[in-house]
Amino acid sequence: MTKKEKQGIEKNNELAFNLAIEMLSEYGKNCNKDEEQMDPLLGSYLLVNNLAIGLIFQAEGYESELADILKDAINDAQFAVNKTKEAS
Repeated sequence: MTKKEKQGIEKNNELAFNLAIEMLSEYGKNCNKDEEQMDPLLGSYLLVNNLAIGLIFQAEGYESELADILKDAINDAQFAVNKTKEAS
């Protein structure tokens, strides 16, 4: 991988992270905060599900590959979080 390719990946990763933070912040500001109705697991599912719908809709012919990538992304995220928790 060239230095330019690495920089491109780093820039896109930073953009994706910032968009995810914005999305989570906006969701948190606008969701129903009634403790009797608020279900963080359901909210998490809805966020991931709707993101996946949007991505798969745009995949046009690569839906199966994208589904595998989404599963890999979740596994990678789980690994990164567990590793961070172990280090602290």
